[in-house]
Amino acid sequence: MTREILLSERAQREFEALDRRTRMRIRAGLERFAKMGRGDLKKLKGIHGGPDLYRLRVGEHRMIFQLTPTEIRVTRIVPRSAGYDWL
Repeated sequence: MTREILLSERAQREFEALDRRTRMRIRAGLERFAKMGRGDLKKLKGIHGGPDLYRLRVGEHRMIFQLTPTEIRVTRIVPRSAGYDWL
């Protein structure tokens, strides 16, 4: 079963700001995870009182998202160097 990939407004802006090659790699990584559940996935720790968040690593970028049985709701697309201080 393939999950639907949804980008928040902020994630959409962050995605569009990337160069074409990076966008293609990120799209391929998200689609691979949505279809096969494969990828460098990790549940984020320390998020209290909110929904469970996960990160998918694709090269030097991280996609932060909520995961449901039918959807991947991407909230942020950040470079590795940005860290997780914004959480």
